[in-house]
Amino acid sequence: MKKWLWRALGLLFVGFAYIGAITPGIPTTFFALLAAWAFSKSSPELDKWLHEHPIFGKYLTNWETKRVYPQKGRIAMVGVMIISLVSMYFTVPLRVVGYAAITFILIIIWAFRYPGSVEEYDRRVTEGKKIGWLK
Repeated sequence: MKKWLWRALGLLFVGFAYIGAITPGIPTTFFALLAAWAFSKSSPELDKWLHEHPIFGKYLTNWETKRVYPQKGRIAMVGVMIISLVSMYFTVPLRVVGYAAITFILIIIWAFRYPGSVEEYDRRVTEGKKIGWLK
């Protein structure tokens, strides 16, 4: 029963990733990573399919092997966060906007610690710099 739950969750995340691939402002890579995580717990066949997928496979492989968080994804994430904060400023108490802003800043710091491309990863390795939070 547990495998079916993980598989259903993985399929839901793949659906969200497809929506993100065609809709601006909705993350693709994040949902593809979640789908891979869910499939790894339930279905080796679906996990293999996702890693070989023409859209998602490259992102998954780059993240799992080199911790590359795509530059376009990071920029889109920041844009959506700014739009969210502006809309929240007019609709919710200022304290809530402040909490959201602090959370968004922490997420941005986390995301921008990782290389945005394979080339940047290779440069960091050559120069002996950190990849994300680790050496």
